[in-house]
Amino acid sequence: MNNSKYTIVSFLPLVLYHQFRYFFNLFFLIIALSQFVNMLKVGFLFTYLAPLILVLGFTLIKEGYDDYYRKKRDEETNNQNYTLIEKTGTKDISSMDLKVGQVIEVKSNQRIPADLIILSTSEPDGSVFIRTDQLDGETDWKLRRAVNFTHQYLQNNNQSNLIGLLATVNAEAPKLDIYNF
Repeated sequence: MNNSKYTIVSFLPLVLYHQFRYFFNLFFLIIALSQFVNMLKVGFLFTYLAPLILVLGFTLIKEGYDDYYRKKRDEETNNQNYTLIEKTGTKDISSMDLKVGQVIEVKSNQRIPADLIILSTSEPDGSVFIRTDQLDGETDWKLRRAVNFTHQYLQNNNQSNLIGLLATVNAEAPKLDIYNF
């Protein structure tokens, strides 16, 4: 996962581009540039450049700070370990190495690394409560249920038998609506 907006090379041009898309920032830039023309000069150049430089300076610092911590959170998330279930047994795998179709075990209070289909839970009815605060900002718990067939199968068999189970998942393409699947 990479949520960073900028690279070292693109940081300054992109931040300036986004700032000068706003009318007032562009207006103050044009006014400041007009003070370089003798016919249009009204006062000290400093009185026109200082506010613009101050606003842009604070914006650059804030954007740099935000992007740095976004990158740190991404590294932390990408390096989190999960248990991968294979035919030969289990092994630890980092979330950045997960592939579509792999079966992983998510433990209590562990973040879910990607879109998952819940195959089974430790609850007899297959229910589990999850938080979706990173998707929609809500910190309340949402009830989800495991696929009934696989949940019943795993309740009666060993989890290593799951890998030998022939099954197909037909799912819709990713979309912005996180409430319907």
